[in-house]
Amino acid sequence: MTMNSRLPTDTNDLEKNENDRATHDADSKKLTSTIKLEDENIGSIRFYPPLFMQRYSFTAKVLEKHDVKWVADLGCSECGIVRFYREVPSLHKIQLVDIDRPTLEFNKNLIKPRPSDYIFKRENPLSIEIYEGSATDLDQRIIGCDAVSMVEFIEHLYPETLKQVEESVFGRLHPSLVVVTTPNYEFNSLFPGEPRFRHYDHKFEWTRSEFQKWGQDICERYNYNVEFSGIGDPPTESQDVGYCSQAAIFISSSPRQIYVDIDHCHHYSLVAESTFPHKDKAKLTSDEILKLEVPYTINLLKHGRSLMDTDHSSEGEDEDEDQVLIPISRLMNFSTISKIVDEDSLRKFLVENGYQFTGDQSKIIIPLEVEWNDMYGSDYEDFETEIPAGQTISVSTNDAQELE
Repeated sequence: MTMNSRLPTDTNDLEKNENDRATHDADSKKLTSTIKLEDENIGSIRFYPPLFMQRYSFTAKVLEKHDVKWVADLGCSECGIVRFYREVPSLHKIQLVDIDRPTLEFNKNLIKPRPSDYIFKRENPLSIEIYEGSATDLDQRIIGCDAVSMVEFIEHLYPETLKQVEESVFGRLHPSLVVVTTPNYEFNSLFPGEPRFRHYDHKFEWTRSEFQKWGQDICERYNYNVEFSGIGDPPTESQDVGYCSQAAIFISSSPRQIYVDIDHCHHYSLVAESTFPHKDKAKLTSDEILKLEVPYTINLLKHGRSLMDTDHSSEGEDEDEDQVLIPISRLMNFSTISKIVDEDSLRKFLVENGYQFTGDQSKIIIPLEVEWNDMYGSDYEDFETEIPAGQTISVSTNDAQELE
């Protein structure tokens, strides 16, 4: 299929506008530093909840409706979608994949269990993994997933790359369910100025007819059925332009078959992983239990410094304001850990999971890093924008309770 040939009206003007509107953090490469018209609430078009949250909620509800147990999200960017996926009761495994390692590293803490997850435990096990990798490649660790989601992702791909992703996802991986969202170019006419792409990195933006033609072509080539929908209601007087984001839900119409042989093939690099507490610990291995209990115990000790040695700074390795030192002996005082491993085995576990030690190997060094303060990702800043008087609010039909 030939890509839409429309280009931004004035590239230099867009770049200037981008610089005026956004501050780019070169270290973290946070993707929200770029212009996203639909998230900027420009002119009379406003979305509540913010459109990115509506998309995440929409996709999570599709997974829940189809009782998905294992999903791979390709092009996960800042990993914000995990806030919604982790609330899907049926999910046992969530895998997040993106090529931007610095962004993944910056946001990897978003997959950690929250304190409430230890109190209100899930019925089912849940593991979350973040991988650096390309959607054009298949990694052995995502083979067999029930579903793939690609949320506002395909428009960032060149035509030849999109073809490769189509073959990898629909052809070789062939999950039972694929959910795709992408901008609706027709909606752009409602934004101020000449119609243009919503992001400097978009290689194309499709009209509804172009998107539907692409979806039908996928169905014919790879044996899927498709249902089209959308996210982000237009104003009452502009219903003819359709939703701000358009969505396609692909359901496989053929028996599950994996058309790939990649034994021992790891194209992706693991960035972070988390295992969530759940009610039936009998199903967990000792290593899985440690991956739950050790971070939880470290968090307790880090925030309850009175539980630590009162003379912890007398041994020549003072803590500074950026870190805390936790004696391994303190971890062994917790029966949830000591009943599983001895001190040497615990030290080996800590080494294998990337913990740093003091010179005498008696304490682990825990950075006082930013915790889960922003459960929606950095895009959450847009949600707190005050609504100017006299402007129109476009309220989604998605449940407002998703904000809670």
